[in-house]
Amino acid sequence: MKRRNFIKTTLLFITSTQLFSNNIFDSNSVVRSNFKYIYTNIKLKNEFFLFLKNVFNLYPEKQFHKLIYDNTILKNTDKEIYTTTQSKLEDISPILSSIRYQLPALMHQKNEMSKETVSLLGEGSTYNGYLEVGSSGRYLDYLEESVSIKGKRYYADGRKPKYSFTEMVERGQIAVGAEYIQFTNYKTKFSDHIPANSLDLVTIYIGFHHCPLDLRVPYISSIRDTMRVGGKLILRDHNCDTEDQKVLVALAHDVFNMGVNESWEYNSKEIRNFYSLDFICKFVETIGFKFNKKTLYQKGDPTKNALMIFTKI
Repeated sequence: MKRRNFIKTTLLFITSTQLFSNNIFDSNSVVRSNFKYIYTNIKLKNEFFLFLKNVFNLYPEKQFHKLIYDNTILKNTDKEIYTTTQSKLEDISPILSSIRYQLPALMHQKNEMSKETVSLLGEGSTYNGYLEVGSSGRYLDYLEESVSIKGKRYYADGRKPKYSFTEMVERGQIAVGAEYIQFTNYKTKFSDHIPANSLDLVTIYIGFHHCPLDLRVPYISSIRDTMRVGGKLILRDHNCDTEDQKVLVALAHDVFNMGVNESWEYNSKEIRNFYSLDFICKFVETIGFKFNKKTLYQKGDPTKNALMIFTKI
């Protein structure tokens, strides 16, 4: 049975230096209200609504949008807006919201990422050795319907894969299907877990923007060393090329954390270093990759989360 069919069947069943360039934006170093910056500007507010509708669709988007706006007007600080809105999310969550919103949103993103990735890699291409950083096989099942992935597989994530319903749906099968690598605050040394020059394909859909500045070079270099020359790196990250865009992306992170019930303390301490796409591509090229000049954006995503492909040289 194809993994996609497994998911559908299960869903039916459940229906019960240069490093510190001026192009870098650290959202934690700037004191401002992300909520008020976006939600008191009609143009930016309307743009952000598309994020709730097309990307982070875990709640009815119009009600969620209004709830955020109302609290932005009523409250003074981002902490107050965040915690008050979070405390009222149950009020806008419909019956069976996990079936009606959360799982469909997951499936939509899985399908979108696999389609974009195949477009960059090429239908029917073959790869020996695979590493997925930041998730545990969330995109591999759909990807394998269009490209051939052989050899060893690795998942590097902050939590060990388990067998909850949601996790099995995420990876599209019951079995974990890969060797797990503990991903610890960008300090993981991949060479301790993966033989050098052994992978043809690495996917990093979480981007580099949560990586501490002083760890970027060793982190990316560690991934590079696991790859064969000619291996492909799929990277997704935001193109934060204007001040408005930087704040909109910062708010998208706030709302994501709020919506999945992360605490304000967690959110306020989250490392965020946003860059322009031009900076990202040039930076990655300095670490032994060549940018293939191919970039894809998800339709309707105002955060400009771009999917790119690099080749190890």
